[in-house]
Amino acid sequence: MSNRYQKDVTFVFGSGRKIKIESSENHGKEFFYGYLHLRDKGYSVDIIETNKINTSKLIRYALKFTERLFSKFTKLTFYFSALVSTENLSKLYKSRNIITSNHGIGMTLFIFIGIFKIFKKINFIVILSGLFAMKDTFFIIKVFRKVFLTIFLKVVNKLIFTSRSEYNFAVNKYPKYKEKFECIPFCLDTDFWKPQNNNIDINKKKGVLFIGNNGHRDFNLVIKIAEELNEIPFTFITNQISDSEIKSDNITNILGDWNAAHLSDVEIKQYYESSKLVILPINNTLVSSGQSAGLQAAAVGTAVVTTRTIGFWDYESYKDGENILFVENNELKNWTSIVKEAYENDSLLLNIGKNSKKLVNNTYHLDIFNTKLESFLAFENV
Repeated sequence: MSNRYQKDVTFVFGSGRKIKIESSENHGKEFFYGYLHLRDKGYSVDIIETNKINTSKLIRYALKFTERLFSKFTKLTFYFSALVSTENLSKLYKSRNIITSNHGIGMTLFIFIGIFKIFKKINFIVILSGLFAMKDTFFIIKVFRKVFLTIFLKVVNKLIFTSRSEYNFAVNKYPKYKEKFECIPFCLDTDFWKPQNNNIDINKKKGVLFIGNNGHRDFNLVIKIAEELNEIPFTFITNQISDSEIKSDNITNILGDWNAAHLSDVEIKQYYESSKLVILPINNTLVSSGQSAGLQAAAVGTAVVTTRTIGFWDYESYKDGENILFVENNELKNWTSIVKEAYENDSLLLNIGKNSKKLVNNTYHLDIFNTKLESFLAFENV
């Protein structure tokens, strides 16, 4: 590495990673997106997280104003007030490779990284899910959004799509930049996400689990499904459904948030493994909402029911009735019918659980993601 750089790779994450790294608690490694892999291989790595910036009130106000202004005119997500500081920008400038864990962080930093690239080589990699799932809006916003996206695509070196559906959409929509697009499906730490016993005992499983906070999940529908099927126990793990919204005695509502660590990964795994079925009602969007939860459930041998959407992460590998159950739309009667029928069919659930577990171990092992991401790093002399 040239003496112009202090770090081989700097990762920019949302909050919560540093706490997990420093704790002695056992956890899955998938949401570190290669950081632990590269660190353990001897690369010089660093982490920046979204957090409250220690600066003056005037600067904080200016950053928040810029954040709101950019969001208003593009309908995109920015984190200026949680990322932009002299310390963080200095770390980025002195890093040969920069990897951001979501496109909101990437969109926030690309302006600065674009300026840095005038003076030195920086390899800029953005991992994303949902950047191209932009809703239709006013003409002027479309113009601003197109300008931002075009400059962003010029600055970034690699866009890593964790969903094949969004990757295919982007390749067709922006063929000029397809050489910058790579599809690496979201992968799991299957050394952690595995059942206590390889022989799945369906008789020890009970109830239906819903988990997640992503805004593309249909939270209202989840409540209605549970209320309609009041003979089946349901567990919700989310920060998006309040206790006051729960009217049925068959529902247990638990506060859950990965970044805030309300539950440990060990506890979450126990909920997955003890449940007979995991349901993920998703709005029809290009975002691969439910991907991590669906893979985690499958990895411990629990069958998953989810909505057939345009953004489902991998239609090539998943087959309805074989390793997953799809619901064609989010009509209540369709969901209650499929959930009830599946819940009462132990042989179906056992077969789907075994097949999905095998698929995850063969196709979505974390080593696949780590090795591919490492191959995109750049270290040529300046």
